[in-house]
Amino acid sequence: MTGERQEWDQEVSGRQAVEKVATDLGLQREGEHYYCPGCQPRGEGKPDMAIKQGRFRCFACGAEGDVVGLVKLARHCDLQGAIAWLEKETGEKN
Repeated sequence: MTGERQEWDQEVSGRQAVEKVATDLGLQREGEHYYCPGCQPRGEGKPDMAIKQGRFRCFACGAEGDVVGLVKLARHCDLQGAIAWLEKETGEKN
């Protein structure tokens, strides 16, 4: 894991911060779970993605990771694209 990625994960590791990123990404939510941008991009069926302790996990497709990984999955971008998006959305640069 790169240093810059680690810094972002620490910056937004709290549940509320990751949930805000999920909302900013436009992910749909139902109750405690979200629709996975990898396997449920249209929000169909039952939401199978949980966000806990700064990480996400989809119980349908097995996608899991940190907040940077969630941005990569939802925006179909690489590491640098995800970090650039986080910088733009939060107004912070690590």
